[in-house]
Order: sequence, then structure tokens, then C-alpha cells
Amino acid sequence: MKKLLLLSFIYTFLGCNHTQETKNTFDKGDFSIALNKNIKAGDQTRYTFRIIDSIPEELKGVPDLDTMKLQYLKFKSYLQNDSIKPKQIYAYTGYENGKYVIVYDRNFNKDLSDDQKLYFNRQFGQWKGGVNYDTETDYDTITYEQYLNGQVIKDSLIYKMIPNDSSIVHPNNVLKTELVLRMQAYNHVWNGTFSLNEKEYKVSVSPSWKGMSYAFAAKGDDFSTRMDYDFVEIKLKDTIQLGEVYFKIDTINSDFSELFLKDLKLKEKPTGLTEGERIKDIKFNDIRFRSTSFSKLIGNKEYLLIDFWGTWCAPCLKLNPQVIQLNKDHQERLSILSLAYDDEKSKVFEHIKEYNMSWHHVFLQKNLKGGLKKYPNILKDLRIEAFPTFILLDKNLNILVRGTGEEAIEKTKEILSEKTR
Repeated sequence: MKKLLLLSFIYTFLGCNHTQETKNTFDKGDFSIALNKNIKAGDQTRYTFRIIDSIPEELKGVPDLDTMKLQYLKFKSYLQNDSIKPKQIYAYTGYENGKYVIVYDRNFNKDLSDDQKLYFNRQFGQWKGGVNYDTETDYDTITYEQYLNGQVIKDSLIYKMIPNDSSIVHPNNVLKTELVLRMQAYNHVWNGTFSLNEKEYKVSVSPSWKGMSYAFAAKGDDFSTRMDYDFVEIKLKDTIQLGEVYFKIDTINSDFSELFLKDLKLKEKPTGLTEGERIKDIKFNDIRFRSTSFSKLIGNKEYLLIDFWGTWCAPCLKLNPQVIQLNKDHQERLSILSLAYDDEKSKVFEHIKEYNMSWHHVFLQKNLKGGLKKYPNILKDLRIEAFPTFILLDKNLNILVRGTGEEAIEKTKEILSEKTR
């Protein structure tokens, strides 16, 4: 997310339809859902142009102004650096006839002489922070191509070009501070509605930092968000439950106008990731390289509490005493498995020994350079995206609790306390 520009893959857009909503009605079997792009100037991301000290050979039409800065913004995809077309946009800002002027290569022909000039009533040295410059300019659209889901897609980015509002400051270069250019970008989601077995649903396909994210809900309910207690991000090829039927999110076409769901024709409830579903009995090696699994760790006990943590995680360490207390209070009925996602095994061993964490442990190597490509499989399989995350299982591997932080611990305490009364 810290890259210069992720285009429309960072923030979710809430907004008004630019096309009529299409309703899809189905009873069973495979089906597709028509999606409409929704855009609103609500959530926005600002990107800062970079100053160029010399004129590139490929660029034409650069004027000779007394106070002028030539600059560029390079487009990048989080998937591949070269997957974006166009790759960058040139621009200049300066003062002309006493007014602040912005010119950018709107048609991407590397010639600034044929582009519209945007003027702002601001004299040199008179700029102030906090001015709402976006009210003085209109929206524009960049059409681009990007590699996604194994194919090239065409999409667009809604944006405005605005002067620096003082959020970027160069103490040793007042002219650079004053003339730096900002792009204020607005993103979008794709929404659709459909009816299945006489019940109405809605779907939202939105960008996230890992790719496209899918959300389903009954038409009158809110979509689940990352702030929700038991949120699990849904991706392409995942299984979802709609009423009593299970579907696979099979494919989505290149312009995101149609989403295809495949009826899995399941007679039994599949393994899952959310409360009420049955988790897969994953096999793994513990911190001493002994092979085990969730079912083996439960053994003849009633529950297994899975704790994802790390010595670097302050909230994890804060809740550690409560996990220790749970082990003391319910050790006859409760097994605990702590999976430490950490950079050094020695740190984990020291912490376990110091606080007498006398239960089962797994060490997961943290690889900062590898990023998501080196993310341990068990974390990817269970969609662990926050630490600490707690999952409480019963003897049949049904998920009774899934959540982060103290709320999950409190809910676990309630379940264990009810069974002891």
C-alpha cells in the first residue's frame, strides 16, 4: 500500500450507480451476476508528483517559464511493475501572467504543448495550507490496462489534479514545496443484486491490497468489513454459502461486468473459516518438529483454542496473561495451540519459558523480504490477517469463536464458563 500508485486497488468506493441496476433471478445450478461500476467522490487517495531536474528526450512542448517545475507520476501495480499502460504521466506547474498554472499530458502523447492549462488564483509566495483546491478543478479520467487474475483488463481511474496544499514540505526549497503537484484519485467498486430461491442478495467486488475482494449479503444487511469481529476476506475460487446452497466464486470477466458462480451441489456442510463452520484438520509440525494436527491436539478434551501471535505484537503480549489464566482454569477440558509468527525462534522459546506457557506451540518463520509470497501456508489457508487472532474449536472441529483481540478471549471465556455451570 505504500507504493506510489496502486491505481484502483487500495480503497473501497461507496457510491451512486452510473448504470441501471440489473436484477438476476435463479433457483439452482450455476449462474452469473451482472455487475455495475459504482463511483463516488468519497474515499480518495492523494499521490505526489516527483520533480524532474532535466527535460527527458522523449518529452516535447515544455515552456520556458521563470518559475516552473517539470514533474512526473509513475504508475505502478502491486502485481507487476510493468503491468500498467500508460506507465507514467508528465506535468509541469508554474506561474504565468500572475496565476498558478498546471499542465499535464492528458492524452499521453509526451507533448505538453497541446494540453489544457488549469489556472488557479494564487500568487507566488501567497499559498496557504488547508485550502480546498479540488473545488477549483473538474474530474478527469485515465483509461489504463492492467494485468489481473491472469488476464489484461481495461479500467479507468477518476481523479483531479490539484496544487500542493502544504502536506508536502521541502524546508530547503520553497519553490519545490509550492509547485509540487498532487493527484487526488477516486476509486470504485462493482455491485450487483440477484435473487436465489426467492431470497434477495447483493454482491460487492472491491479492490484490496491483496487483489480483488468479494462480499455477499442479504439485500437488507450490511456487507461485512475488516472492522467486524469475525471478518474473513473472500477471494476468487472460494466457497460461499447462500441460504442452504454452496457455491464457488468461479470466474469474473475482464471488465468486471459479470461474475460467475458454480453450484458445488454439496450435501454436507464444507469445511470453512467462519463461526458455525467446520475447520479443516490441518497437519503441521510443532516447535520441536513433532508432527501433529488439530484433532490430535484436542485428543480426549472438549476444546482447542488456537492463538496466532508474535513477540513483536504488543496486543498479543497484553492478552498473553489471559491465555495463561485460561490454561490454568480449564486445562482438563481445553487444549491450547499457540502459533508464533516471528523472525527468531530463540525469542519465542525465551518468551514461552519466561511466562511458563505450558501448552502446544508452533514457530512460523517471518520473512519480511518475501512478503506474501513467503507467508506460511497455515496463515494463508486460515486467512489470518491480524494478530492476535483466536479460534476456538469443539471436539468435532466446529468453529465456536473466531476473532481478534480481547473480544474473542471474552467470548471464549463465556463458552467455557457456561459448560462448567
